[in-house]
Amino acid sequence: MASLTAEKSRTVRLPIHITEQLNKIKKVQRELFQTLGRPANVVEIAEILDLQPSQIRDFLSSSKQPISLDVKIGDNQDTELSQLLPDEGISPDEHITKELLRQDINSLLESLKPTQREVLILRFGLENDQELTLAQIGEKLNVSRERVRQIQQQAITVLRRQKTEIQQYLVS
Repeated sequence: MASLTAEKSRTVRLPIHITEQLNKIKKVQRELFQTLGRPANVVEIAEILDLQPSQIRDFLSSSKQPISLDVKIGDNQDTELSQLLPDEGISPDEHITKELLRQDINSLLESLKPTQREVLILRFGLENDQELTLAQIGEKLNVSRERVRQIQQQAITVLRRQKTEIQQYLVS
């Protein structure tokens, strides 16, 4: 019955052998507190349980309960913990900008011959952010490094010509 409670009482379930070790550690902590009149340190607990201090630290760190990001903190309890954590994801504006840029690039690439398109995609990592060297692309396409360079230059020339045509159209 005790092990069933240990399994169900936590947000993150710990393996039973860790729960048993934690129970032993807590028992020794209580006994040492009564004996010493102060909280026991990790070394004292480790000696009694015949474990290394690092093992005791590991067990104790695994016993920490997770905390909700919705918990209210601050003097007025008006701030949620999640509001203080940095958001490392991209913002919706950045996501939309990247998506529109990707669509524009794909539209431009459609005007190229298939080989030119493939060379630019591989050279600049447009599909997977993996930029390849001229030699790597040549190996993949079974052509020389110099031929890949020529195809790349032709593709860039076509794209520049399109840019000029678009600018002239917009001005007129």
